[in-house]
Amino acid sequence: MHTFWTILFGLIAFFWLYFGLRNLIGLLFLPWIGKFPPINADNAPRISLVFAARDEQEKLPIALQMLSKISYPNLEIIAVDDRSQDKTPAILDEAARTNDRLRVIHVKELPQGWLGKPHALQKAYEASTGEWLLFTDADVRFAPDSLARAMALVQSRSLDHLTLFGDVDREGFWDTVLLTFFGLAMHIAGESYRVSNPNSRAYLGIGAFQLVRRSAYEAVGTHKRLAMEVVDDIKLGKILKRCGYRSCVGVAVGFVAVRWHAGFRNLI
Repeated sequence: MHTFWTILFGLIAFFWLYFGLRNLIGLLFLPWIGKFPPINADNAPRISLVFAARDEQEKLPIALQMLSKISYPNLEIIAVDDRSQDKTPAILDEAARTNDRLRVIHVKELPQGWLGKPHALQKAYEASTGEWLLFTDADVRFAPDSLARAMALVQSRSLDHLTLFGDVDREGFWDTVLLTFFGLAMHIAGESYRVSNPNSRAYLGIGAFQLVRRSAYEAVGTHKRLAMEVVDDIKLGKILKRCGYRSCVGVAVGFVAVRWHAGFRNLI
């Protein structure tokens, strides 16, 4: 019995060591948007930054404040209030009065055959005008030049889809342990360093930042194809890659940040 447990835990340790090191080496080759100079204003295609918000009154104000400081020259922001029961609708409407780039859509009822977030993002897309769509979340914080650098990366590599790893706020022991484990597991499962290889079946979509060419998004069926997907962000990355569009994972540490879930119970 002692030999059995020794072999079992040895195999588990080997698995994590092997795949952990392989992914760590792969991550070294991911592009960092900080290394790309911001795109020139004359060459900046229109971006529609869209997000859904439901009962986000605690995190929304600081995120909206950061959105208002984005320096990208050709930007519209479309926020969808998805049937919120707190102060989210009022917070969004007040922000729209002081930010002429921000438009707010209020969803009162959820149609049959839809989950809330995919439906809200579909409504945002239908109201958008950008050549590019940036799908994000209501609690994400952007550095002023983050979009200009991301678009520079997109153009330099002729991409149709760019998704970014950013900073995830951690507080306390369990946040650090569980988020680190989750991040490692995500890297191992998604093989993010292989996503940009057109001959690889690897794909990834990170909800905090998915920049998608509008024509590609429409060609794969928009969020109508993801109407009942809980992990719509990952599945969007999947259908884009599987349909032959050029996808890439990058790193936006220092430029994109999110406070995901706080505490042991919420993380579980």
